[in-house]
Parts: sequence; structure tokens; C-alpha cells
Amino acid sequence: MARTAQASDFTVPVEDVGIFTFARRTMRDEIAIQVEYARIIDGVTPTEWLTIVGNWLSTLRVLIVRAPAGFDLDTLDPLDDGTYKKLGAVFDALKDKERSFRSGSELAGQGGGAAAS
Repeated sequence: MARTAQASDFTVPVEDVGIFTFARRTMRDEIAIQVEYARIIDGVTPTEWLTIVGNWLSTLRVLIVRAPAGFDLDTLDPLDDGTYKKLGAVFDALKDKERSFRSGSELAGQGGGAAAS
């Protein structure tokens, strides 16, 4: 989560978790996400669970610029059911915001810099 802030970063509030700042996804990021996913699965044939959670973790590791206090991907408790609820909520909020940037979206044009939320 030590990504350098850029003008194209955007914020996303996640209910019951906090406000996140994400990098605007680029092709380079997409490749980095796939490399991180490969590290997570470590050569095993992924189960459905590992595919989902691995995708959440790899995407968030690459795109998070700033997370709320107390949210650290490396210290989340895998035995706490709330962990998966939080991860899923953050990932879904990110995806929703990214969709709003795409042409044809009702929200397109409302995304952008760090002031956007």
C-alpha cells in the first residue's frame, strides 16, 4: 500500500470501513495485478474461494494509495468472517467507482482527481 499519490487518484468511501484513495487503473496496473495474483496462488490450481479472494487482494494491493487507519491487507484476520465482508465491500466500491469513469455510464465524467468521492 505504498503507492505514490498522483493527480488522477480518486477517493471512495466504504460504509463501515472508511475512505480509501485509489490509483486510476492503467494497463501497467492490470499487469501488476495479474503478477500479484500469481504470487498469491503460488502455482496451485485455485479454488473458487482462492480465485475470488486472490483477485480482491491483488487488485487492492496494487491500486490502494491510502487506506483508512486500521485497514491493513497484511494483518486482516482470515478466521474472522467480517474480514471477507470488508474486503468484498472495498473491492465492490472500487469497481463501482471505476465503472462510473467509463463512457456510457450515467456517472461518467464525475470521476477524476483526488477531490472526487
